[in-house]
Amino acid sequence: MTMNKKADKILNTTIRLFIRDGVRKITMDDIAENSNVSKVTIYKYFADKDSLYHEVGKHIFSDYTEQLRNTAASEQALIKKLYDFLDIISNFTNSGKFELCRELVKYNNALENEYDLYLQIYRQAMLALIDEGLENGLIKSSMNRDMIFHYIDMGVVYYQQSPEYRNRMLGDNSFQKQFMLFYISNIFSDGAQILSAI
Repeated sequence: MTMNKKADKILNTTIRLFIRDGVRKITMDDIAENSNVSKVTIYKYFADKDSLYHEVGKHIFSDYTEQLRNTAASEQALIKKLYDFLDIISNFTNSGKFELCRELVKYNNALENEYDLYLQIYRQAMLALIDEGLENGLIKSSMNRDMIFHYIDMGVVYYQQSPEYRNRMLGDNSFQKQFMLFYISNIFSDGAQILSAI
């Protein structure tokens, strides 16, 4: 679906409302009121709530998929790309959009394809960064690329699923630096160099 400004505004308002109040608590009336449009206008762009769920999820997944692709293809230094990659993943989680998308997938099976595409691009982008790190010696050459992927992915998944850990990483700078040094020292040739680039 090609979005114009009005449809895009409806989507962004819907995302904000879904994150704030929960998907099931928001009605089409709420969306219309907060978007300053009529329900007729909403139904002009979105046939029903299922199609709205699909478009919201698709909109979010497309945005983060594009960000990951652009980061992996960037001409920036590898350390910058690694930090940008982690920032994208962290933002996806911290914004509430990742959890929202996971919830929307439960309500609209058609979104599973968008989620699968996001996961595929996430994996491809991370493997491209890992390969670049192995090639230029930033990552320990003795390590298997799939092992490195799963090691990093394990940290990402834990960050996404553990509010206690996520809050500690966001709120305690000393803990964050010590933990990251411990975590990345297992795969990078010089973990301290990586951290000093922050």
